[in-house]
Amino acid sequence: MKRVIVFLCLFLLPHPAHAVCVSLAFGTVPSLTTFEGGQGGYGVYDPQEYLQTVSFQVTEGANGAACEYFVTLSAGQSGNFNQRKMSEMTNFLNYNAYTNSGKSSIFKALPTATQSETISGSFPISLALTQTNTHQFFWTINPQQVVQASGMPYADNTLTLSLYSGLLTLNPTLVATKTITFQTHVDSSVDASLVESGKPFDISETTQLIDFGNLESGEQRGFDVVVRSNNGYAVTMQSQNNQLLVHQRAPTVADTVAYDVIFNGGGVDLSTGAPVQVISGTGTTPATGTAFPIEFTIGTISGVEAAGTYSDVINVEVTAN
Repeated sequence: MKRVIVFLCLFLLPHPAHAVCVSLAFGTVPSLTTFEGGQGGYGVYDPQEYLQTVSFQVTEGANGAACEYFVTLSAGQSGNFNQRKMSEMTNFLNYNAYTNSGKSSIFKALPTATQSETISGSFPISLALTQTNTHQFFWTINPQQVVQASGMPYADNTLTLSLYSGLLTLNPTLVATKTITFQTHVDSSVDASLVESGKPFDISETTQLIDFGNLESGEQRGFDVVVRSNNGYAVTMQSQNNQLLVHQRAPTVADTVAYDVIFNGGGVDLSTGAPVQVISGTGTTPATGTAFPIEFTIGTISGVEAAGTYSDVINVEVTAN
């Protein structure tokens, strides 16, 4: 009988070796990064998102083999990668950091982070000069969080940037850490909008024309003053003609028509021509603002003889408290 002997040879190929980075370190890393929005700081009523860019460096000295590494970012004071927070006393702002400008991957730390949730790099073999790689990550504060303006910044100062030698999946070695603080100054925002009764706040609506047509005693017209503020506010009113409708040819024509003013249910006396504070508020208003109705009622017109147009101009001003 003829026998055939078959030899089965199994070759095991080891995983490629990943050299230890002998002098891997952080280069330039900012210790503080400050949010900049459209008004300079964070505008609580601004619907626009402002993506911030942070650049940092990783260095490696002379090495006889290729060096691979990656960088992670801790969760900060929230303890939650999906929603980081910065605080000022008892107030908070939600924000987050990302490995790319498209915000498709949140910047995380071990053991939670996946490859796309870290920032990785490598250095080729170099027998001479120190090598430097520059990297970027991105962060932004969620828009339209209505919080109180403050003299102190909102901050998250418990963040750690960590540098690891090796690959994420092959027992990497922690070689360096840096602390980094994210902060923002919340802008004071105080605005008033003059709109038709029942209409919402509109930053572009700052004037109202009240047309009584042919004047009759007791006629009423009005609109809403809508205030939007995150810093407390005071509203004042001032009559150009001391709360009188005057003839278009005044002072040649001396006839005038008196009228009454009701602001938010209370009478207002503008007869001195001086500014009169009609209401004030503290804290913050919603993004839609707080509406205050204002109503004008024509007084008696008996004795008014000259035909023509009668008018007054009232200035409404809102200021921060």
